[in-house]
Amino acid sequence: MTPSSFALYITSLLWLDLTHAKISYFWHITDLHYDPFHNSQEFHRGCKHNRGSNESPHSHRNGRHRDHTCDSSWPLIQSAAAFMAERHPDTLEFVLWTGDILSSSMEHLSEEIKLEAVRNVTDILSRTFSSQFVFPALGHNDPPPSKKLVDMWSQWLPTEALLSFETGGYYTIEQSHSKLRIVVLNSVLWAGGAAKNDGPHQGRAQWEWLQQILIKARSKKEMVYLVAHAGPGVEERHNAGSSTAAGGGELTPTANARLLHYIRAYSDVIAGQFYGHRHADTFRLVYSEGRPVSWALLAPSLTPRGAGSISNPGLRLYKFESNTGKVLDYTQYYLDVTNTRGDAHWTVEYNLTQYYGLREVSATSLDTLAEKIRNYHDRGLLTKYLTALRVRHTTDVSDCDASCVHVHFCAITRADFHEFRTCVRNPASALASRAPHTSAAILLYAILILISS
Repeated sequence: MTPSSFALYITSLLWLDLTHAKISYFWHITDLHYDPFHNSQEFHRGCKHNRGSNESPHSHRNGRHRDHTCDSSWPLIQSAAAFMAERHPDTLEFVLWTGDILSSSMEHLSEEIKLEAVRNVTDILSRTFSSQFVFPALGHNDPPPSKKLVDMWSQWLPTEALLSFETGGYYTIEQSHSKLRIVVLNSVLWAGGAAKNDGPHQGRAQWEWLQQILIKARSKKEMVYLVAHAGPGVEERHNAGSSTAAGGGELTPTANARLLHYIRAYSDVIAGQFYGHRHADTFRLVYSEGRPVSWALLAPSLTPRGAGSISNPGLRLYKFESNTGKVLDYTQYYLDVTNTRGDAHWTVEYNLTQYYGLREVSATSLDTLAEKIRNYHDRGLLTKYLTALRVRHTTDVSDCDASCVHVHFCAITRADFHEFRTCVRNPASALASRAPHTSAAILLYAILILISS
């Protein structure tokens, strides 16, 4: 074979490899907060209506499932399922379902009632995704692992996954047709209040299991999706490590730091992280020696009701390269609960790469985006970020001053609780370490916060 023909042969192989890259899709749904008693006089626990003397406690301003003072009604869940069934891509591979299936208003009800509600949601997802696997993760509002849950979800999970799920609520999916491994964690074991249900013992077992899975993935040259209800990092409204933050399903400071250590140590095999819990559309970055090495994308909730905030219901469809797990893009859909003109319809909110002008989905590109979001003088991307954060629920972006912008930046780029507190309390030094040219407004805020402390 001549050198020229050999070069042509190699080029053809590379072309075939590129053209055979399989582009697939998966849905990410989270925080349904299903309230079976949404319209019940007797069990109406979750809704707080501002109503007049002639208004029924269950009259909803915007229709059967468009009240953002309540958790998800059954019609809202049916609406979401019908939309996802309608939007099925031909190459849809699986569904990530990241917990808080049930409304917190059900926490004092019996396990039987809770399991029946989970079964109802499981059934509708099973009918919606009859040809796909659904990979559920447990949230802090959900029943603990049990034989009944195993039986319910055995249609989706292989035997080995069911064994670890029954004992600890976590499992891994090793795919035969690709090098992508899905690792579903039980973040409840690492959250505040995990002492109940033998949390400390199971939490330790999950750490050992996770490390072994990551070692195995590296040795087999696999790429990993980390999936859980709650992931590392801090919400903007919370004081990192506070009892309020940890008690609401957030990771404890110790667990948060340890998970970040694992993510840094195995960033070469972690292709992406997918979480819910915060009822917000945002992202988090993990750094090693000042370099962005991993990203986490947080999907907004289906319920329009949140802790301290409200948003429109959201559903997310990811586009990815199924052989490697590389995320290429996602499309965010939403239902406008504030629309009072006729029936509300699910519609596209935005496409990630187009919306933010990203060339790719990577830790480096999202780090660049974070830097642009915090640019107080150019509020274009900040406005887009804050609009998406609450899924286009009405918000006055002008209310976010320099200090507000800085807190958002710290939340995105400082996943460690201590680093987040330091970033918020010392904005001048935090900003100077990453960008030499800071705005006068942010420097003024730094002086004010130091004086006040």
